[in-house]
Amino acid sequence: MTESIRVLHVDDNPDFTDLAATFLERADDRFVVETTTGTAAGLDRLAGGSGGGDGVGDADIDCVVSDYDMPDRDGIDFLEAVRDRYDDLPFILFTGKGSEEIASEAISAGVTDYLPKGRETDRYELLAHRLSNAVDAHRSRVKSETRRRRLEGILKTAPGCITQLGRAGEFVFVNDRAEEVLGLERADVTDRTYNDPEWRIRDLDGEPIPDDELPFRRVRDTGEPIYGYRHSIEWPDGSQKELLINGAPLFDDGQVESVVFSMVDVTDRRERERTFKETKKRLELATEATGTGVWEWDLQTDTVVWDETLERVMGLEPGAFEGTYEAFAERVHPDDLPAVERKIERSMKTGGEYRTEFRMLRPDGEVLWVEGRAQVFDDGDGDGYGNGTRLIGIHHDITERKRRERELERTKRRLDDILENTPMPMFLKSADGAYLLVNRTYCELFGLENEDVIGHTDEELHPPDVADGVRANDLQVISRGEPLTAEERIVADGEERTYLTTKVPIYGAERGDGDGDGDDSVAVFGVAKDITEREAYRTELERRNELLEEFAAVVSHDLRSPLTVAQGRIKLATEECDSADLDAAAEALERCQTLIDDLLQLARNESGTVDMEPVVVADAVRECWRTVETEDATLKVETTRTIRADRSRLQQLLQNLVRNAVEHGGSNVTISVGDLPDGFYVADDGPGIPADERDDVFETGYSTTARNTGFGLGIVQRVALDHGWSVTVIESRNGGARFEVTGAESA
Repeated sequence: MTESIRVLHVDDNPDFTDLAATFLERADDRFVVETTTGTAAGLDRLAGGSGGGDGVGDADIDCVVSDYDMPDRDGIDFLEAVRDRYDDLPFILFTGKGSEEIASEAISAGVTDYLPKGRETDRYELLAHRLSNAVDAHRSRVKSETRRRRLEGILKTAPGCITQLGRAGEFVFVNDRAEEVLGLERADVTDRTYNDPEWRIRDLDGEPIPDDELPFRRVRDTGEPIYGYRHSIEWPDGSQKELLINGAPLFDDGQVESVVFSMVDVTDRRERERTFKETKKRLELATEATGTGVWEWDLQTDTVVWDETLERVMGLEPGAFEGTYEAFAERVHPDDLPAVERKIERSMKTGGEYRTEFRMLRPDGEVLWVEGRAQVFDDGDGDGYGNGTRLIGIHHDITERKRRERELERTKRRLDDILENTPMPMFLKSADGAYLLVNRTYCELFGLENEDVIGHTDEELHPPDVADGVRANDLQVISRGEPLTAEERIVADGEERTYLTTKVPIYGAERGDGDGDGDDSVAVFGVAKDITEREAYRTELERRNELLEEFAAVVSHDLRSPLTVAQGRIKLATEECDSADLDAAAEALERCQTLIDDLLQLARNESGTVDMEPVVVADAVRECWRTVETEDATLKVETTRTIRADRSRLQQLLQNLVRNAVEHGGSNVTISVGDLPDGFYVADDGPGIPADERDDVFETGYSTTARNTGFGLGIVQRVALDHGWSVTVIESRNGGARFEVTGAESA
């Protein structure tokens, strides 16, 4: 496409500027003419103001055409104002008031060209010609200056010296780095040739290099560049320097006219290369293992070349792939090929990089996902389609990543299903308190739609007292970065309910404030369980426990006191007279005391609370043995287990089992305590319990002897239930009773 030329024509006569624009645009279709009717508007236009133009800045104006005689200022003043801001912008003075004096003044002020208007229309053709020449010359100067600056930058920043040798091997150019690399002043270098004996050129083994194998001769004689060639030279001070040399030929009429070299002093690098040789090998192996292959497409020859890594990734032998673009396209999945080709075409048009993900087909039919990246390199005339244009890129195997992404997507869908179908309210809130996500149960609880909740806060959705409590818990989770389980009160359908809510911090979540700044923060995810009925039951249980405590207090104080008095009176009476009735009364009072003790123990165990800790069963057995009247009974401790239990409550259980064995098995009974897979047993060699009575022994008040209260085994069962254990009774190996406690957790 031909590049347009944008012209700003400044004249105080709008009819003249319109006419001139028409003739100019007819004379050359590249011209796009804008006009202003004064110099102030012209400067405004150049600076990017309204100025009668389209508001585009001065970068779009290629040349200014101006009249001389104008009301606000003359053309020379306007030229000087333009030069103050845009010193190299072409400026043509096109005026009806022409004179040698004006022309001389214009030239002194730096005008590009000077042309009187005249009366004939051919003046516009001449103006068009002058405009075209001025702009082309300006653009050429800009391009030349750009190339010159680029070359100067390259020469200035090159890590080694740049030299040019003529066909005979003489130095015709050396940059400023020659002294640093070659140890010589530029003038001294140009006095030498490529094979000067004073350099004592040697290979890396210290052997002289034949003249026809030196870098200059190799490039000149073959016309082929060399890269990475190394040899040593001797500096004037006698030290040996190792140089890394790259060389390329410059042609004239098909013949090598000269050779350009870049040389870098790598003397120190060689030692580092030895040191890192093994590291380099490991790095090469690691790079190869990444599955990243390099490819190159030469658009001039339509040749596509893959490196060995890409061939290996694609299931090919080294060197097996070398073909055209069509051969590459055959390896791309048909469904993805159109998108890939659009990316390539856009990259070639813009000269930029492209990046895309697509599928490729291996010869065995396996489908690979690759990430492709490429960059256009133009070795020709720079138009994007010139001689030597190449597309160089990489293909990285991302098949495993895609597999993980699909698995994550499936997992996400499953989690979404779980979230949506969980019968408990679930939600996600930002650090600012705005809801980011809620499930269906949450919406149904409050009779809201999803859009009524997302983006809103608790303050907007719930009464102030409810919102304040919920928000306080959220802030605690965020500030501490720890999970929190708390009871929260809500109001739904006018009914107050209690929920047990567990909240956890979620890191890396978007703030959700809509500002798009991408800051990461802590969100709060929560799950709530309706415990309204449970709380009501707990309240009732607490009330009953209070009654039990009151009952225990009455029994302990109001009954013990008169019983103690009665026992004292009977003792005094037996000292005055000997009567069997007094003995019976004393025995009855003692039974009452035992009954009171068991009732108190049973009542105080009704709370059901246990404080779990590791307890050695053998230690607990021996402790209770010391606190129970065992007469001549024998204890065999065969347990080695440690379980999680409430120590005092476990001792209550063991005391009652031991007391039960002594009371029913006699004074010389043998009691054994041993291990079960998930608990322990207490067995004796007494008379045992009939099979038809074993289901009744744990009932409160049940006893087979008149002396017992019948509460002991009921207490055993209560302690077991409070721990989450089970207790059963069977016949022991010696025919006695064996109580088995199961469901205990090992510690």
